[in-house]
This record gives sequence, C-alpha cells and structure tokens, in this order.
Amino acid sequence: MPVGACKDRLADAIERFGRVPIVRRSVVVRPGDPALRGDDQGPTWASGGLIHDSRWRVLLLRHRSTARWGEAWVTPGGGLEEGETTVDGLLREVREEVGLELVGPRLTRIFNETVTDGARVHHAYFAQFVARAASEDVRPAPDVRETAWFEELPPDLAFREDYVDDFHALRATRY
Repeated sequence: MPVGACKDRLADAIERFGRVPIVRRSVVVRPGDPALRGDDQGPTWASGGLIHDSRWRVLLLRHRSTARWGEAWVTPGGGLEEGETTVDGLLREVREEVGLELVGPRLTRIFNETVTDGARVHHAYFAQFVARAASEDVRPAPDVRETAWFEELPPDLAFREDYVDDFHALRATRY
C-alpha cells in the first residue's frame, strides 16, 4: 500500500459519511491464515456489510468449501484494490460476488484489527456498511456456492456479533 493510502481512505470515509465508530480489536487466527501477510505491504483494507432488499431481508452467501470461512454464512464484501475508496470497494465487491447494484450505502463503523497467530502480526481495516440492493436478482460469482435472503441473522454468520446492532437498526427503520 502506498504511503498515505490508509490516511486517505480514512479521510475519504469521514468526508463522505461523517464520523463513525472506529472499533479496535485483536483477531487470533491459525498459523498460515491468509490474513497474515508481510507487514512490508502495510495494512490491508476490506469493505462489506449488510445488503437488504425492499422487504428488509439481508443477503448472505457461502463461498466454495476451499474458502477460509468454511460453512459459515458471510456478508458480501472483500479486499480493496489500490487507490479504491471504501465505498467504491463495497460497490465493486458486491457487484463481483452477487451481481447486484446498491442504493444508498451507509458506513456504520470501521474495524481496526490486529491480526495475529501468536508469532506474526498484521494490521487490517474493515469498513462495515448497510445498503439496499437495487434488485433481488442475485447472480453469484463462481466462487460463491450459495446465497439466501434472511429475515433474521443466522447463528452461523461469521462475525455475527459485528452485525447485530446494524441489523436491529435496519429492522427498526422498517416500521
């Protein structure tokens, strides 16, 4: 990541969406986890979040079994490309993974993560969004095994606790 890119992404996110909570945490992973990359590349960035339809259901997906998430459901999203903003990364990742366009993305928080296996450490950021899908016509990418619209968050959603507040806020706006 070029010098200053991290600061630029944060500044862009704050300018577009206002101040949001920045949640610091440590994430312990197994040795060899792909999240542990050489620190010479600097911190990694990803965007994702709860994508809902007009009936307030959220779209979740399961990747093919070779993915690091195993059988867990995940929200659409993924790593940002060089020079990409958090919202542009979200729009691209959702388009690539499930073939949907988004309306009104709203940044709800940024996770500042220290990822470690006990021996190595890598820093990462995750920009979490809520957005409405422009349609319900999901077109999964080849690496997506299954998609489904959910009225409630399933117990086997990866990082489920990260999405509970956003899900409750989303449900509250429905009435």
